[in-house]
Amino acid sequence: MATIYVRSTDGNNADNGSTWALAKASIAGADAIDAAGDTIYVSQVHSESTGSTVTWNFAGTTPNPTKIICGNDAAQPPTAVATSGVVATTTTAQIVINGSIYCYGLAFKCGSGSSNGSIGTGAAGNIQIFDHCAFWIVNTGTSSVIAPVEANPCKNIWNNCQIKFGNTAQSITFTQNNGTLLWNGGDAASGSSVPVTLFKHGTSTGIYVYVENVDFSNLGAMFLSSPPNAKSSVIFRNCKIPSGCTPLSSAISAGEAIVALYNVDSGNTNYKLWIEKYEGTIRDETTVVRTGGASDGTTTIAWKMTSNANAVFPTFFLQSDEIVMWNEVTGIARTLTVEIIHDSTTNLKDNEVWLELSYPGDSSSPKGSFVSDCTADFVTAAADQAASSATWTTTGLTNPNKQALSVTFTPQKKGFFIARVRLAKASKTIYVDPKLVVT
Repeated sequence: MATIYVRSTDGNNADNGSTWALAKASIAGADAIDAAGDTIYVSQVHSESTGSTVTWNFAGTTPNPTKIICGNDAAQPPTAVATSGVVATTTTAQIVINGSIYCYGLAFKCGSGSSNGSIGTGAAGNIQIFDHCAFWIVNTGTSSVIAPVEANPCKNIWNNCQIKFGNTAQSITFTQNNGTLLWNGGDAASGSSVPVTLFKHGTSTGIYVYVENVDFSNLGAMFLSSPPNAKSSVIFRNCKIPSGCTPLSSAISAGEAIVALYNVDSGNTNYKLWIEKYEGTIRDETTVVRTGGASDGTTTIAWKMTSNANAVFPTFFLQSDEIVMWNEVTGIARTLTVEIIHDSTTNLKDNEVWLELSYPGDSSSPKGSFVSDCTADFVTAAADQAASSATWTTTGLTNPNKQALSVTFTPQKKGFFIARVRLAKASKTIYVDPKLVVT
């Protein structure tokens, strides 16, 4: 596997790139000769700019990617990495990156003026990893985008990467199906335009986006996502956002799509939850809560589940996140209960809300068992869920109705109890205490 050197200040693409003294002048010069598994070292002073579209077709494969590393040219090979290398285009020129790669320390700055110019990464069947890189749309064109899924299928991983936009209409846009973006760490650059919608999906399906530990506080109020399509999901976890951000620009219309925010906030909290599904919304609640219920150690928390008109038994239901508990007791019948409350004089029935539980039910294998307090089948008459004597704070509720969802079972091995609440009554709000009570 070869090593290729690139330095714009004194390089020449006619040279062979084998040393700093014989460095290529541009990464395109290195791309022209790379083989799978090669390493391309880019000098810390490297800065290339062109008015033509930059298209790289690296030879790297998924098991043997090309490595593009920005490093200090005081040593050969570099003994220290850098994050100061720049690849820029002007006017309408695009940046397109193909092939399986690992790229460290480069800033991609696309376009100039009011022209449209986009950054596209992710070739079909490839994995591209960008580490400490930046994706800047420098132009103000309204059609310019950062496109991390440019082919079907592909996978992009951003580690400690930065984004910047030049117009509020710009976004991170998915133009193809069956792609993945995993973004861990990084931020939005100071001075960036605030996009109306950060992630846009168009007609793309099968998209998986997972964003964790990213700081968006340099942006302003915005929609974090347009509605994802079938079999697509957008998950944010442990992120900082500006005040006024909301998950969706409009309602989800595909049954398998989801946008979820876990511990994502503009303030100093550690319990925030906001999930958007086809059947409704689930959010954290700190007013209507059960005494002695779930807590982060300071604040008592409930889940507010609000269904929409799409919730209908038995086909569509708003399902809560998993409520998990480790169990040490085996061979003895247990009863597990989740407490709920809602504002109504009419009880909820067991085909409108119910609890389902997965538990270790086989003493000789990891195979789990399933139990539910849902009505037995579609033709069996529904029955009221049990009344409850639990104590709740009921501020804002005119007719607080406390009910308990319970199942009885006998675990056969130590292991996790995994419970979920399902709400299949249209246009209904319930409050769930996400703390399992086991007796």
